[in-house]
Amino acid sequence: GRHVKLKALVDTGNHLYEPITGKPVCLVEYESIKHCLNLNFMEKKGWMIPYHTIGKSQGMLWGFTADKVVFQNKGVKIIKCGCIIAIFSGNMSKSGDYSAIIHPDILEK
Repeated sequence: GRHVKLKALVDTGNHLYEPITGKPVCLVEYESIKHCLNLNFMEKKGWMIPYHTIGKSQGMLWGFTADKVVFQNKGVKIIKCGCIIAIFSGNMSKSGDYSAIIHPDILEK
């Protein structure tokens, strides 16, 4: 019953997939989504997603499945159900231009 509107960057370098379902993962800053989360939700609906990046070989991100995500760009709207969202504790953009990173495979039809 909660929603959030964010600016996001489609990152062709994002190769993060949830290991059990094989679905691509979008990253969202915690600060941008924290009002939608609560402890009960996190305990019942979330799980840890392993990842690695330069400088961090074995990290874990808390993730969950979103009921619906609407992507909009220049009047084009794509609606996806069941997207995997991982929570990132830092800032995505130094300039604050965006607060989410979209996996490019999610936008495939």
